[in-house]
Amino acid sequence: MLSDYTNKELIVINPDISDKKELFEKMVNHVYNLDLITHYKDFRKALWKREEVSNTELIPEIALPHARSASVEKIFLCIVLMNDGLHYDNPDLGDVKIVFFMGVPEGNSKEYLQLLAKSSRLLKNEEFKERLLSVNNQDEVLELLNEYDTPDEDDKQSGNYLMIVTVYRKEIVDEAISALAEAGITSASVINASSVARKIAYEMPVFAGLSYMSSKRSESSAVFLCHLSDKNSAMKFYNILKSNSIDLNKSNNGFIQLIKTETLIGNPEEDIEL
Repeated sequence: MLSDYTNKELIVINPDISDKKELFEKMVNHVYNLDLITHYKDFRKALWKREEVSNTELIPEIALPHARSASVEKIFLCIVLMNDGLHYDNPDLGDVKIVFFMGVPEGNSKEYLQLLAKSSRLLKNEEFKERLLSVNNQDEVLELLNEYDTPDEDDKQSGNYLMIVTVYRKEIVDEAISALAEAGITSASVINASSVARKIAYEMPVFAGLSYMSSKRSESSAVFLCHLSDKNSAMKFYNILKSNSIDLNKSNNGFIQLIKTETLIGNPEEDIEL
């Protein structure tokens, strides 16, 4: 849960700051004073380096600045709320009012991706966002996180499994990728595909009719090949999708297949820059 990575000391409401640079300086200094990072300058450099890749205001009014660094003692989430908003150098999305500021030790990509994906999903919830901006104190923020966030299951069914996810509609592919990350499923490959039914309907003249004449191609879908070390991850992924109004039990969305694998050779985990 997100509350596992934050606490009252890491929640800042309406700080006295005037710009993005001052926000970063204040927050880095704050986590340094809490002994969450060992080297102030190293972490600040990593934070700005990530920001130079692309602006981290990814949702209107919401920013998710983050960095991975050897100076981070343990993964943390610092929440900053600003009712009046702050210019974040991204005029297309407007001023930022909610900041989820994260740091993670090196070599922790899987948990890092989970934290980013879960934060992004919650912050896309308009009701959660509105209630977060109306809180009066840090306790109310923690209560809100516990209300909207879903606790992770403690019991595991360990083993090696191949999960095959077929997603029919291209507009939900990004949601599926985010749900995989939030479920802790990062050892996965994505294949652009098209179902046989769509091939028949859209690309074979005998069956396709006007759809063939107008497009001569079927709409693309996606297939994910995923390695699981916990069988329960499949249901966790399904439930995250369902919470985003994507129910795989309904037609035209997709389906999941889970296969027990006897042998795994090599290391499926991939360490990536974020």
